[in-house]
Amino acid sequence: MKFIRITLLLLLAVTMLTPEAAVAKDTKKFGKILDVTGSAVVKKGGEKKFKAVKNMAVTEGDVLITGEEAHIELELDSDKLVYVGPDTKLVIHELVKSAKAMEGKTSLSLQKGSVLIKVKKKLTEDSRFEIKTPTTVMGVMGTEFIVGYAQAQTYVGVLEGRVAVRRATAAEATADVMVRPGEQLWRTADGTGTVEALDWGDLPLFVLEQHYEDLNSAGGALPEVMDLLQRVIEQKTEEELSSRQNGTTAASPVIRFEEEGGISSPGSLPSGNSGGGSGGGQDPAPTYPTIISVPEFEQDPEQRTDASIVLKLYGDRIIRVMRTDTETDLVEGVDYVVAAGANPDQTVLVIQTSYMQGVESGIESLGLKLFFASGFHLPMIELHARVPQPPELDMELIEKEPYSLVWDLSTISVPFTTAIEFNTGGRVPDPIESAITLTNVAAYDPDNPHPKVVSGLSIEGNRLIIKLDGSLEFKSEITFYIQEGLLRNPNTGDLQSLIELSSEVKPHADREQVTYSKSEPGDLVWLVNGLGDAFGPDDDYDTVLSDPTGADPQSLMSLQDFNWEIDGSQLRFTLRQAFLNTLDPGEYILQIPFEYLDVLDHAVIMITVEN
Repeated sequence: MKFIRITLLLLLAVTMLTPEAAVAKDTKKFGKILDVTGSAVVKKGGEKKFKAVKNMAVTEGDVLITGEEAHIELELDSDKLVYVGPDTKLVIHELVKSAKAMEGKTSLSLQKGSVLIKVKKKLTEDSRFEIKTPTTVMGVMGTEFIVGYAQAQTYVGVLEGRVAVRRATAAEATADVMVRPGEQLWRTADGTGTVEALDWGDLPLFVLEQHYEDLNSAGGALPEVMDLLQRVIEQKTEEELSSRQNGTTAASPVIRFEEEGGISSPGSLPSGNSGGGSGGGQDPAPTYPTIISVPEFEQDPEQRTDASIVLKLYGDRIIRVMRTDTETDLVEGVDYVVAAGANPDQTVLVIQTSYMQGVESGIESLGLKLFFASGFHLPMIELHARVPQPPELDMELIEKEPYSLVWDLSTISVPFTTAIEFNTGGRVPDPIESAITLTNVAAYDPDNPHPKVVSGLSIEGNRLIIKLDGSLEFKSEITFYIQEGLLRNPNTGDLQSLIELSSEVKPHADREQVTYSKSEPGDLVWLVNGLGDAFGPDDDYDTVLSDPTGADPQSLMSLQDFNWEIDGSQLRFTLRQAFLNTLDPGEYILQIPFEYLDVLDHAVIMITVEN
């Protein structure tokens, strides 16, 4: 321990003497153990074991392991707390201070067990904090949440903020699933699982106790919420004591199962009674109402329909529904109705279309509180507004490849970020002129834009393909309008808004900037789009290399200095290694000539030469 303290002091002294070095590049950070209960160890660097003690420093590569009744409270920066539950193995995968951000980068790996994480301050764009299990990655967005892992299942429960969840497999890119406050997600190894309302019965005991302590300290929590929490804590405490006395332990402190028709499934909020179970270590049947699913609603009031909340009532009955932000009651039979669900044990609370359409426009969520005949109060149910996903231009791709919109002199290809289809049952609109408007401005006549006729529209993947009647002017500019509602997202039905976009009609290479290092020699190769009809380098026009100012132009010799050949609809241009090695270190401009109908233009490439 003394050796560790001396090492920390030396590191601090070096940082104070050379502050400029501390921000020059990413550096490792240290966390600190604030408290330890029970038997726990830290494997420094994943190798040598030390007993976990209060004020022990931890850093990247350390592994924290807790016993069956142990807890660790860990601080990572002043605004990140990690509560490590019993029977848990947590790896500090990445803990660095970023040269760009004060918070830096934090990555934890949960091998088994459960953790409660609190991130008090919103992360900056350059910061990153994520926690992984063997099958799942959780991205943090300033939040308080729980992660558990056992039997190849990952559990995520969110108390505050949001958590983005995706599969951990590198071979398959998956979209983020967003888990919001009051929601949870059970994710199996194959990526299946749906977001549902948070069930306190699924939280480990140490999380419930910490949450109760936090609510009690903050004050303002509803008495019925505190009472419910207390009952769940008492029930879980009895379960754990009974398990230890009988010599049995749960598979995980967070993942609990109950038998329903002989099939294991994630548990619901347990009863406080001990006589309702069927024996054999099973949980007794729940008696408190629980939420099965909560729908989303449209942001536009005119598009809203019934919102159906599915519940299990276990014989109880809804007697009152209150909107939480206004504390006003909904009227049964007018604002809502209660109906039977698809399964015999389910009940559906239907918030009527008339009420939903009366909720103000632009609201992001609608909170409801349910009261039951038994006297039980269900914590707030939160309905979230659906986030529209209309077809939008893929500006990242367009900015990366600014000339890629014009495939050839009679074809324009427009990329979108989502799948697209025509908003006419899949048919091309008629007339086409009502959907697409184009004008072409020639370089030699900038004050005289003239329209271009669209002869065809089609869709290839996420791209809208526009065919023209005739050719565009070489070395000109094309501006086009895609009228509102031409396209829609086939997965959501959201319509595209008005689009205006311009592009130059000129040849371009697939790389506009490249660095050549003489220490790693080799030919430089580009694919150059000559817009289909344009002619590439020949004896009539020189391929020229010059400095960035255009001074000292040097004509390259075909075959000796470079080579080109037709590659489908593109030109494959090769600048030879032998020529590149004759250049002094510095920056150069390469201009590859293209000519169409006596109009000359160039594909321009910046080359940086290094030793």
